[in-house]
Parts: sequence; structure tokens; C-alpha cells
Amino acid sequence: MKDQTIRNINDLGKVSRIIIIFFKVFAIVGIVCFLFGGIVAAAIPGDSITFKGTSKADIIIDYDKLPKSMVSVDKGSETFHPFGTDISISVTEGDETDDGTVYNMDANIKEIKYGDIKPLALLCLFGIAVFCAVILVALIFGQKLAKALSVCDSPFEENVVKAMANFGKSLIPLAVFFVIINGLSGIGTALTILIVLLFIQIFKYGAKLQKESDETL
Repeated sequence: MKDQTIRNINDLGKVSRIIIIFFKVFAIVGIVCFLFGGIVAAAIPGDSITFKGTSKADIIIDYDKLPKSMVSVDKGSETFHPFGTDISISVTEGDETDDGTVYNMDANIKEIKYGDIKPLALLCLFGIAVFCAVILVALIFGQKLAKALSVCDSPFEENVVKAMANFGKSLIPLAVFFVIINGLSGIGTALTILIVLLFIQIFKYGAKLQKESDETL
């Protein structure tokens, strides 16, 4: 009869397999949806959609509660040229109210054609599809590890250690993606994955010592 700890490991492996199946479905759906979206976005003619518009906003600052040295509002007009178009923003000082000084901000988008942002749209859609694929690969190896744990007699068995090592390797592309997508904020996630990889290597070494001990006996 199996030890209670081993039975608990087997049960956790079975539960993990079920949970991973659900996540695999979401990952597959994500891949299909974003690939389809990318194909549709690529087929749309660049001059078929044009974005134009204006926007107005009022910014109210109470300088009795917030000193001007802390908040500086630059008045005037600026023009930007993202995606080969013109976006102008102007800020003017309005009336004094009981709530504070009013600044009027007007934004004007003269014209953005879909063709100007099409490369960015395709990069985002196909990039997310690739990201979902990387997650799917990690889930597949995670499912193999969960399966090995669900039937093992010891967590130090060769098939468990091998599945754990493969799962660790599948996390490396995921760590790279988090850093690329999130920049510095993704380093925390990447470090977490690296710590998991470190523990996997420690576990592998423990399994090696266990094997040598069993052979000696």
C-alpha cells in the first residue's frame, strides 16, 4: 500500500491534469482566434478604413491644495506624427472656478489610415498567437509531469524527473516573452520562473543521490 504522502502526490497530479486541460483549451482557442484575426487584418486594404476625430477635456487644478511647483501645465500647442499622420494637442488656460484653475485641452486627429497602423496591428495579433503557443507548449509538458506524478510510487522516479526537467525547459521561452512584452515589470515573472528552474535542478540532484543510495543498498 502506498504511503499517504505518495497518495497525496498522486491526487495532486490527477487534479493538476484536469486543470491543465482547461487551460490548454483556452490556449488553443486563443491561438486560433488571434491567427484568424491576423489573417483577416492582413486581408483588409490599407486605404479602406480612415480614422478622424477630435476630443476635448477640461483639467481642473486646485492650487490652494496643490502648489504650482508640484504640478506644471505647459500651455500651447504640440503636433505629433505617429503612423505618418498629424495629431495636434493644444492646452489653454480657462477661467478660475471654485474648484480651481481650469485648463482646456483640445486634441485633433487629422487622419490615420488603417494602412499606417496595419503592421502594428499584425504584429500584435500574430505576436499574441505566438505567446499563446508558447503557453500551450508549457502546458503540454506540465500535463506530462502531472501524469507522471499521478501514477508514481516516488517523486524521484526517472520518468518524473525527466518530465520535470522537460517542463522546466518549456518555461524558458515563456520567461523571455514576459521580459520582451512587459520590460522591467516582466523581470519579476522571469525571476520566478528561473527560481522554479533552480528548484528543478536541485530536485534532479536529489533524485541522483537517491538512485545512487538505492544502488548501494
